[in-house]
Amino acid sequence: MQRPPIESPTLRRHRKQQFWQILFPLVLFTILILSGGGLVIAAGRGDARLWADISLIWLILPLLFLSLLLLALLGGLIYLLVCLKNATPRLAGRLQNFFVQVTAGTRRAADAAVKPILWLEQAGAVLETFLASLRRKS
Repeated sequence: MQRPPIESPTLRRHRKQQFWQILFPLVLFTILILSGGGLVIAAGRGDARLWADISLIWLILPLLFLSLLLLALLGGLIYLLVCLKNATPRLAGRLQNFFVQVTAGTRRAADAAVKPILWLEQAGAVLETFLASLRRKS
């Protein structure tokens, strides 16, 4: 058997606040909006076309603001792309020069690392040639 959950004062206060701060205003405004719509319908004058037009304006207005924001964003992106297009050759030239310097430095470092080994190999070859020529003469 499960025990019933313990009802703490904090949980009771939370439920009370949930009702008064969330559910009550939601229900109240829903009732007010529906009753206002009912009053408009009950008025029954020939203004149905006018109210339909007003409602359509209120439905389209948020989409127009969103479209305006998207248009501004698109314009900003186009401006940034034009700036990037104009800056690309200069920056690419700098980047290419940097990598040419890196390549030259790497090549110099690799040559410097191999230079002692090559010098020893050359000295050994010269010594072998010199000794071989001495042997041939004798």
